[in-house]
Amino acid sequence: MAVTKIHPIKTTLKKAIDYICNGDKTDDEIYVTTHLCSRENAHKEFELTKKQFNSRTKTLAHHLIQSFVPEEVSFEEAHQVGIELCEKILGGKYEYILATHIDKDHIHNHIIFNSIDVDEGKIYHSYYGSYMNIRNQSDKLCKEHNLSVIDQEAQKEINEIRRRKFVNWYDWNEDKKGSSYKSRLQFDIDRTIKQSINWQAFLSKMESYGYEIKQGKHIAFRSKNQQRFTRAKTIGANYTEERMKERILNKDKELGNIIDIKNNHKAKSSKGYEYWATKHNLKTAASTLVEIRNKGFNSMEEFERGISRISIEKNDLKREFDKMSFEQKRIKEVVKHIQICISKREHYEGYRKNPNDKIYMMMNKKDVEAYQKSYEEIDIFLKQFPHLKEIVLGEMRSKSCKNLFRELNEYSKNLQEQQGGIIKKYNSLAAQYEELEHLKVNMNEYLGRDKVEKEKESIIKTLNREKVRDKDTTKETARNNRKNPKEIDL
Repeated sequence: MAVTKIHPIKTTLKKAIDYICNGDKTDDEIYVTTHLCSRENAHKEFELTKKQFNSRTKTLAHHLIQSFVPEEVSFEEAHQVGIELCEKILGGKYEYILATHIDKDHIHNHIIFNSIDVDEGKIYHSYYGSYMNIRNQSDKLCKEHNLSVIDQEAQKEINEIRRRKFVNWYDWNEDKKGSSYKSRLQFDIDRTIKQSINWQAFLSKMESYGYEIKQGKHIAFRSKNQQRFTRAKTIGANYTEERMKERILNKDKELGNIIDIKNNHKAKSSKGYEYWATKHNLKTAASTLVEIRNKGFNSMEEFERGISRISIEKNDLKREFDKMSFEQKRIKEVVKHIQICISKREHYEGYRKNPNDKIYMMMNKKDVEAYQKSYEEIDIFLKQFPHLKEIVLGEMRSKSCKNLFRELNEYSKNLQEQQGGIIKKYNSLAAQYEELEHLKVNMNEYLGRDKVEKEKESIIKTLNREKVRDKDTTKETARNNRKNPKEIDL
């Protein structure tokens, strides 16, 4: 079931684009796709398109949101539905950025597209009819993907759920930031894992803390004051159902955090707590060191290199994913040019047989130029992806090219499957990285590394300021001596 709404953007276009592409909401921009523009400079490219056609429209862009019912659609499928919706309603003529947000219970797509098209500079008119077209296309795609289609009664129910009530501004602001209830859930899960002997005991304990639990593809929790469920996986890689079960089985090895005793108010006011915290820090530091060694690291330098290596691997996977996304995008673009070449082939062949026939050229100029332009685009595509050259050129010699389209479609599906594998590897590395970072933070806190570095930086900055001040004083004295030589003699 998908809900759609659209509104114009008349100011702060860059802020809107940065918001929808937020890495925390799009899994480090894995679920971001662009068309006819770049992610970083889309706002400038939108503006350049308007200048090219001397457009006077005050609307910078349109912002379309497509929301799906919780638990019904995967991240990848939601993003794919968003891409298909863009193709249906924009026809490849408008620059756009699509971002799928996966940080909330309900997955949703944000689409920001230019207010004019790139072919003729025509303004996109947003009104009831255009909105209903979006709605109908969205519903049609939902049916094709076996997703439920919204009806009026369901819409009323969703609106009622979304009509949130807050006691004061603070509660509203904390809920908006998504920090209060998520951090509390994280804390409760951590302490419950330590107290549970198995998964069933963990669930019972969470219920005793006042949480309602929804089990399914992704386990979700809801406290008494929450309107909606929170998927546990959205609060960190350490909180998926699979990972939590592993943590329960290995809870004896579960590490806590080092307590900053010097700056802890409770430790200052209670000698008993200070003694406990000191003992806790010693145990945690020892366990952290043992865990680091168990993972095969024999020194802190080797350990930090390991963290750096995982970070590099994550970035490599991200680049590989983006590369495949770009290739899929280019395949969709080049298919249109192949279709043009097929439809205009006879006109072009007639021109090649009689290149000096001015009458023929005058009558068929548009068709010949369309063929030449599309063939140039195909040539650019094949230079970008030479491994597809044999498939494309070989099949283009046939008149129908049905096999070519089928092969390109199968190739794109294969890329999507590979992307699914990349996402799994990326999530696994993210969990490892989070675990190692936890160990690193514990050791740095215990050894006081961060504080020592900050103190060093502070001392160096102070010394540098003093040096600058001494130089300025020396210069000022010399300047005064030059101005008043008699005063020196006296």
